[in-house]
Amino acid sequence: MAPLESGVDARDIALTQDAARKVAVKSSAISAFSNLSTAYNLVNINLAHVIMENQYCGGDGCAAAVTTASTACLVGAIAGQLTFGYIGDCLGRGRALRLTMMLSVFGALLSAFAVPFSSDNQASIFTVISITRLIMGVGVGGVYPLAATIAAESSDDANRGRAVSLVFSMQGVGTLLVPLVGMLFLYSLGDYQTRADQNLSLPGITWRLILGVGALPGLILLLVTKPVRESPTAQTRQTLTLRQALSQKRYWPKLFGCAGGWFLFDVTFYGNTLFAPTVLKAVFAHKGPTHTIGGDISDNLCAQLAILALIGLPGYYISVWLMDILGRKTIQLQGFFFMTVLYAGLGIFLSELKKSTPLLLTVYGLTYFFSNFGPNSTTFILPSETFPKEIRSSLNGFCAAAGKLGATLGAAVFKPISNSFGPEVAFYMCAACALLGVLLTAFFVEDRRGGMGGDSFREDEREDDCGAL
Repeated sequence: MAPLESGVDARDIALTQDAARKVAVKSSAISAFSNLSTAYNLVNINLAHVIMENQYCGGDGCAAAVTTASTACLVGAIAGQLTFGYIGDCLGRGRALRLTMMLSVFGALLSAFAVPFSSDNQASIFTVISITRLIMGVGVGGVYPLAATIAAESSDDANRGRAVSLVFSMQGVGTLLVPLVGMLFLYSLGDYQTRADQNLSLPGITWRLILGVGALPGLILLLVTKPVRESPTAQTRQTLTLRQALSQKRYWPKLFGCAGGWFLFDVTFYGNTLFAPTVLKAVFAHKGPTHTIGGDISDNLCAQLAILALIGLPGYYISVWLMDILGRKTIQLQGFFFMTVLYAGLGIFLSELKKSTPLLLTVYGLTYFFSNFGPNSTTFILPSETFPKEIRSSLNGFCAAAGKLGATLGAAVFKPISNSFGPEVAFYMCAACALLGVLLTAFFVEDRRGGMGGDSFREDEREDDCGAL
């Protein structure tokens, strides 16, 4: 074979391209598995806290402590997204991702081994859980900007949306694993009340195992993988700093569109996801402790959570299929629109829907479907495509942190509102957020198919110090 004019053999080029494809596949696989870990660790508290309530509070009797424990991970996630997004631009995406997984593993294990530290078991156990999940949240939060950026930078323009949304779809798998893992432990070991009635040791073993399993994906990644190839921004001098980007008004509408949409969506998504047991208990009019297993569907929390996750799961893969066909903006618009209609319908017709358990679960489940076939997928993709590579991970982290700020708000007010005023008011709140999401998407979100943000500053505006903001 004749050498090319550049002196590089065509076979060498083919081998280089093949090696690049393998690296891209590996990078995307690591990002996907990291997302699965993140979703499971964020959501598993929605089942664990019910078992803990039954053990320490005699049922739903410690709302404030549960709210604090459930939102602690989200607060930590905000810190992790801001911190590790920046670290990803400075040290490289792969190194930063491994650091986040170490924190996730450490926090999950600490949560599983949490013990009361005073005679007031109820207060102290939830305090310990809040602290350990705050630590875990820092690691969990860091995965968001890093996984999205790694997946986006490992893909070509033609299928980037599909590739990144496929990575994100592992969130749906992680969410589904929560009730499945819960059923595995609860049916095999028994729930808290069963173990207490039979005088078995470790009556709280199930919630500890549910939380502890969250360490397994991170451990697997750390043990069997090497760091993914570092981004070029970590190996060469930085040409655009975060301070420079934020000083340019041309980035403000983009940042508002990406961060604002994520904020509004997460108010509804995490308010519902973390406190689905509260909503389900209210709509099925149950009194006393929530049953995690046994009985029919209306009296089996694990089955209800599994059904909701299964209804929502196809939404991720429809997004994968259509992301590069319809575009990010269209998918986000229609998702927010149908969420508005469904949440408003739940608020208006909830008393009628209560008469049919299958219909009620289906309509409520469709809110998850259009979340996933909508802003849940697009908000993850948009920041990684919108901003220049030098500050892509940092601004992705900023947008993700805005989302988790919304999640913290939703999680903090959802349970008190639902308990005090009924789930109808909570659904109206979600409908209002979704409607605002429609308007914000229409005016501030760009269709990012076919390219990534890559516009940098002029040479005389550049700074070399990665430590500069």
